[in-house]
Amino acid sequence: MPAGRYTVMDGDGNPVGTEDFRCAPGPMGWRYFSDIQTSDPEPHREIVDLAVDAAWRPVRTRIDTGSHEILLATDADRLSGFRDRAPIEIPFRPETHLDYLSPCFNAVTGMRLDGTAEIEVVYLEAVTCEPRMERQRYELIGDEDVTTPVGRFAARRWRYTALATGWTRDLWVAGDVVVRYVGLFELESYQPGASGPMPMP
Repeated sequence: MPAGRYTVMDGDGNPVGTEDFRCAPGPMGWRYFSDIQTSDPEPHREIVDLAVDAAWRPVRTRIDTGSHEILLATDADRLSGFRDRAPIEIPFRPETHLDYLSPCFNAVTGMRLDGTAEIEVVYLEAVTCEPRMERQRYELIGDEDVTTPVGRFAARRWRYTALATGWTRDLWVAGDVVVRYVGLFELESYQPGASGPMPMP
């Protein structure tokens, strides 16, 4: 079970908090759980709990930001559940992706994609968890070694772009862990456990 801590940054590399996480293969496929402490936009705590199936498609998602909470389960053609205790349904096709401000969602998308693609995404807004549809582009740069504060990893490098705004950053995924995400997440501590990617000697 890989476990560790990210330094959470504001997109420009300025630290605003931490994300303590653990993830592992599970009964459905893979599960990620994290505890986030952040000062952006104001000091608060968040919980992220994401489970995916063997094909890395979202099965169940729970996000609690203190002021808002969302619980979603995947049905044949929708995400259904509750946001702030009110029922919610969101169209969700098999090829649609899910995103929130946690690196686990980028790791899942990276595992689902075979190469460069433009994808339809249900994006959950930071803190409010308000869903909206958007288009994103993941450009596969290639396999390369990347240096992080906790060691060097053999990883797959992607370039993420939010197509509506043009905001773009590079990220590196080793196994099922985002090990570097420029300006947003930096591994501060890491234990690979039995199933996680190992730093290179």
